[in-house]
Amino acid sequence: MITDLASQLAVNVLDAKSLLAAFGVIGVGVVLFAETGLLIGFFLPGDSLLFTAGLLCTGSADRGLQLSLGPLLVAAAVGALAGSQCGYFLGRRAGGALLERSRSTRLHEGASRAQELLERYGHAKAIMLARFVPVVRTVLNPMAGALGVPVRTFTLWQVVGGLVW
Repeated sequence: MITDLASQLAVNVLDAKSLLAAFGVIGVGVVLFAETGLLIGFFLPGDSLLFTAGLLCTGSADRGLQLSLGPLLVAAAVGALAGSQCGYFLGRRAGGALLERSRSTRLHEGASRAQELLERYGHAKAIMLARFVPVVRTVLNPMAGALGVPVRTFTLWQVVGGLVW
């Protein structure tokens, strides 16, 4: 009994199948929220989690674990979109002050790379393309807020990019 409980509680957050077995479609939404909205989520397996979850919706991947496509799509979209918005507002609220006070050269280099990306491609294209690059989709959201990308512009293009992704 205790061994069964311990094995159920032991979840490898870096393993997509382990996450799906433990948390199902709700776990997909939570992982995508953390990956896109919280800077600590850059190591989470968002892409592989979606791919594995999609396979589990077909019914051919694993007979013991079956997911429904509709709830999966809703959880993925809500998690990714809400996470991006949360990251943006965290950056908008605290990012500017952090950039001003920080002496970290890495942080300032990252901010200037983000600014360069936003200027080179334009806000719309940069925000949409960032969705498809794992670490960039985590970092660009708060950087866009800290660098003063307008709320409407960010929201529109992160929703479009998030739904396409």
